[in-house]
Amino acid sequence: MKFLNEQGQEITLKRAENLPGYEVTLSEDVVIDSAVNNPFFKGINILQLPKKLKGFRDNKDLQSLLEPKMLKTGIQIEIDLKKFLLFEPALYLLTEKRLQVVNRVFGNGQKIEPMFVNFGLKKIKLEKGTIIGHIFII
Repeated sequence: MKFLNEQGQEITLKRAENLPGYEVTLSEDVVIDSAVNNPFFKGINILQLPKKLKGFRDNKDLQSLLEPKMLKTGIQIEIDLKKFLLFEPALYLLTEKRLQVVNRVFGNGQKIEPMFVNFGLKKIKLEKGTIIGHIFII
């Protein structure tokens, strides 16, 4: 098992303090827009609903409503083909920030780039170096 950075150089990850895995941090600042705070829903009332629904399929705001945001960690994994990596998001992202993780399983040669959907009412800004979760080799 090896962890690589974006340049293909081997790196070591910090062991989790209270779990049998490794910490995963962000490699860049990121802003995750809220799915609930979508422009489609701004100023909508019951009388305007039929007019809004006419262009329902062509509405760009609705097409991107639940589009997940990929978080870059700068980590690529090389493991045995019979094993896989399980990503478990940090608890505060799920409870306080109201984020929902989309992908949890990564295989050999993949970059660890978890995707999240923001179900909170506001945009969420996460800074570089923030711990976003832990990975486990299974």
